Amino acid sequence: MKIGVAFSGSGAGAAAANVFVDELLKRSVAVDMLSATSLAAVPSLLWSRGAGPEELEELMTLFSASQTPQLGLRQLDRMGMFRAPAVCDLAVSCVDASTGITVIYSDTLHSDAWNLKVLPLSGNEPAALACALSPYRESEPFVREGMRLCDFSVRYGCPFFPLKMAGMERILSVSFSGGESPAQVAADTLSALTGKNADLHYDLRFGGADIPEKIRAFMEEHIAEIYEKLLF
Repeated sequence: MKIGVAFSGSGAGAAAANVFVDELLKRSVAVDMLSATSLAAVPSLLWSRGAGPEELEELMTLFSASQTPQLGLRQLDRMGMFRAPAVCDLAVSCVDASTGITVIYSDTLHSDAWNLKVLPLSGNEPAALACALSPYRESEPFVREGMRLCDFSVRYGCPFFPLKMAGMERILSVSFSGGESPAQVAADTLSALTGKNADLHYDLRFGGADIPEKIRAFMEEHIAEIYEKLLF
């Protein structure tokens, strides 16, 4: 059974999205592919390149402390965090704010449709994340080839489509809601609505300290449902 996980959201829990995947693996739920947009795309990409829990927490603290998301991404790039070999397939989704064209950064998917472009993720990691992050911390859309690329969920909600393209047989959608801007609030709503098309969807809103522990506690409480929906 091929299992895919779709992450979205810019709430506080999004910076620890990797903890959710780690907890799945600890409970023998193999993850074959991740799909991500919004802030959750940053830890998803770092996790997919083999960053461990403690290292990833430090990297996300460093990223969050940067003056702008772009500066944070450049710092991660200079540190070589995007050059490690992939340990899990990942798709980063964004959308052209002007036309609604979907752009997916992936090293395994392919498309020649007029309304769906697939670009390589390897070598384009900072650009892919910059696209997916807008409007996180009021960042502007990323301009590329005449397109104004931004968070996929602002227009289309949950980014489970790449998982369908890749042939995933079970899909878990997780939205870390709590973004403060009007666009992020709208994106959270769309993710909650469209995420219901996955086999299982969770809308998680965490605040305060010890968010990784809150995610672990949530997993402990819901693991029976996860097994039922994804494995049987």
